[in-house]
Amino acid sequence: MPSTVTTLLTAPLPESKLAKHLLCAVLLLLSITAHAAPILTVTSNQGAISLNGFSDLIEDANKLYRIDDILSTAVNRQFRPAESGDFNLSQSIGRYWFRFTLSNTSNEIIQQLLQVMPVDLNAAQLYTEAGQHIAPMSTDDLIRTETLFSIPVNANSSTSYYLSLEYPFDRQLELTLHDYTSFLGDVSQREFLNALFFGILINLLVFNLINAVLHRDSLFLITAIYALLVISGQVTAWGYIGAPQGLLPPWNGYGLILVILGISLVDLVYALRLPVFPLGNPGRWPTIIRLLIIVDIVGVALSIIGNDTTAVITIYTLFPLNSIALLFIALSSFFQTYNRLIFYYIVARILIVLILSLTMFSYSLSIITATSTNLILIFLATVTGTTHTALLIVRHHQRERKQNLDEQSITILGAVNRAKTDILARITHDIRTPMSAMLGVSELLQETRLTANQEDHVRTLQRSGHELLQLLEEASQATRFNENDIELSNELLSVPEIIDESVSGFRNIAAEQSLEFICDIDSNVNEKLIGDSSRIRQLLSHVMNNAFEHYESGYILLKVYSSSLKQGLLNFELSHRGKPFSTLEKLALNGSTSEQDGIINTRLAIVSQLIARMNGSAAVRTSPTGVHTLRFSIQLGVPNNDDVNTLQIRTGLLSNKRLLVVDSNQTFCKVVSKQCSNWGMPAFTANSDSAAIATIRNQSLLNAPIDIILIDHTLPGGGLTLAQRIYDETKDQRNTPIGLMLAHANIIFDRDKLRAAGIRRVLSKPLTGIALRSALLAECHFDANAVSHLPDQYQTDALTLNSLECLIAEDNPTNAQVLTRMLSSLGITVHRVENGQQAVNIFMRKRFDVVIMDIEMPIMDGDEATRQIRQFEKDEERERTPIIGLTANALDEQRDSYLRAGMDLHLVKPIRLWELAEAIKRWTGYQKNKS
Repeated sequence: MPSTVTTLLTAPLPESKLAKHLLCAVLLLLSITAHAAPILTVTSNQGAISLNGFSDLIEDANKLYRIDDILSTAVNRQFRPAESGDFNLSQSIGRYWFRFTLSNTSNEIIQQLLQVMPVDLNAAQLYTEAGQHIAPMSTDDLIRTETLFSIPVNANSSTSYYLSLEYPFDRQLELTLHDYTSFLGDVSQREFLNALFFGILINLLVFNLINAVLHRDSLFLITAIYALLVISGQVTAWGYIGAPQGLLPPWNGYGLILVILGISLVDLVYALRLPVFPLGNPGRWPTIIRLLIIVDIVGVALSIIGNDTTAVITIYTLFPLNSIALLFIALSSFFQTYNRLIFYYIVARILIVLILSLTMFSYSLSIITATSTNLILIFLATVTGTTHTALLIVRHHQRERKQNLDEQSITILGAVNRAKTDILARITHDIRTPMSAMLGVSELLQETRLTANQEDHVRTLQRSGHELLQLLEEASQATRFNENDIELSNELLSVPEIIDESVSGFRNIAAEQSLEFICDIDSNVNEKLIGDSSRIRQLLSHVMNNAFEHYESGYILLKVYSSSLKQGLLNFELSHRGKPFSTLEKLALNGSTSEQDGIINTRLAIVSQLIARMNGSAAVRTSPTGVHTLRFSIQLGVPNNDDVNTLQIRTGLLSNKRLLVVDSNQTFCKVVSKQCSNWGMPAFTANSDSAAIATIRNQSLLNAPIDIILIDHTLPGGGLTLAQRIYDETKDQRNTPIGLMLAHANIIFDRDKLRAAGIRRVLSKPLTGIALRSALLAECHFDANAVSHLPDQYQTDALTLNSLECLIAEDNPTNAQVLTRMLSSLGITVHRVENGQQAVNIFMRKRFDVVIMDIEMPIMDGDEATRQIRQFEKDEERERTPIIGLTANALDEQRDSYLRAGMDLHLVKPIRLWELAEAIKRWTGYQKNKS
């Protein structure tokens, strides 16, 4: 059989009992030494020492042991040295028992502090080896709550201590032994770091809030919200408010959960608004980021509804998902654009993600403590906020630099465009001047005896000449107009007056085409608003021109009303029957027609740009009845009542004055009735002769006779005939109605026939509310000078004036000759001078009823001459004489300068005879007496 070698364990035991006892004692000591942690020798200045390597452990899963049980020999033998993984507490273990032994080799008692972290433990009980309980120290005097035990270590002794811990979550445990000096140093260092982070975050918060207000950039506000969330997380995690719980899960309550998810959500919003994708070709990246934002919002809801485990899973899922997605989007965008701002974002993002990943990996392996991990997380959040702010500053500086470069480019382009405009104005003037003479002579030629062929030739000449002028006007508008050159001025203006001026400019065209143009301004439109009157006139001019071009039948209706949703927002609707809007015209209105497609309607393209600059919108629609409507809106400012002396027009004389409107157009009758009701005037309407006569007779029987009659001259049977019939029937009554005739501007009535029919005044179509109100007030003997800029502000009786003295200042002999013949044909006495200086001199010596002033003249131009005449009138207290400007320059900017110089009207060459007659009649009341 095999032999065995005697070993220590198999050898026979000594026979002596003493030897047996000694051997057992040695074996017991060896066993105890092999299964116990080393003793920690403390000194008065040893600093902070972790107890991880000096602790023994018992895991009491079912919480069976109390301190008496732990001190018993049987249980005490169950302690084993704690390993590094044992300090990652598990919620499955109900209670942990730690044992550590402190040795003091000095001759003095050494006072030690045991710090237990995390602080939010449900139970932390410390006992001596004699079973004596050591109560935790009060930390009310500290900035935040701590779990501290004061341990006195006696001189020349070794003492074991037992620590009982209970915690319902998985968390890393830290047991640190301090002397008092090292503890205070650690606390001071920790609070200094926290104060540093607080200071940086508060500065970021204030800085971003200020910039959000100054630059009106919402991204600064988003970054400020981010800084505020990080501050809230730091305050809650470190226990400045409530119990300390750290930034690592799990957490008590929903506070930190919402803060952390809010930080993730704000980070996504920042990336969307920065943006981290190219603006020119964003692709689907904005949609992906918006989907991530929605997912984060759903995650917030789930975290609130669910339990703590749901919140932890949500955060651990969303944070990596968001980080990877944003990094991928930024990288993809950078390789498309090579944008420097996105590059900075990518670098910062990669560094933060790497540090965060290394931190969490080290924490999971217990390489770093929870305290260090929390500090690194706060540091990364602070760095992220600082990076966001720095990127915003860089972006703002880039925008400012680009804006400065753009302004320089605009300045250069503006100078070039102004030079082009000046050249174009000169060319326009040089072409219009001879054409004015040509078309003027053709007007005079029509007044002579001509054969049928000669009349046809003259009409062809005039039509071709006006078509050439229209083409010249379109070319000048297209060449000089640039949306970037538009600078809107802000001035106090009257919308009804601007509309009246714009509409009056189309009276001649309406007369030529014999069409009805109805203007309906709602009573809720403010009398005074703030805006650019020149651009509004330009806008109205273009849309009205377009309506006249499309018109074929019926009438044109302009409706103006205020928005009930927003102050200062005016809505315009211009309707007509005729040609519909073409596809290219609709594209031009939308501003979406490219240069490759070509804009066939330059006028509507300009309209679109003007509306856009006034923060409005435009659209077209066609009704089932064939009415085509252009609807657009513009935003104007609303003045403060304290700052504006609103013109109060006294309409007391019109109150209770009964007006009868006789017109076959029912829409016009409704509009006039609505306007009169706003002035306190009862209005009656009639669409035929018989209805008008019946209304007058009925009102007389009711002892409420009609005071004023407005008759359209185009009535079947003739408006003048009806007026004569009404006058014959009412002339013997106590209150004979005041007769007003409504006619197109090219209709000339016999003065004697007007008197015989009781007509006091002829009003030109189209009739606006201001023109009607002015005429009614004038006929009711109201002082028209109380209303500024009204057509009848000059006191001249249209039916009693026999002749007119007119001063013409014109340097071109041909144009002067044509003007002289035109005015002479109207029965007006003409005095002609060749420049502005001569005009001023003769005006000071002689009184004139009207002045026709050319703009561009040698020695002194028309602008300066008008200013000197107005100053002379002011010094001599003379009545204001109407001055009509005459120029070949058709640009709107010059028009405003002429009106500011003191001119009352600006006519563009060539001037037609009846257009000149209408202007003189409007501003003086003069009308040629055919008798």
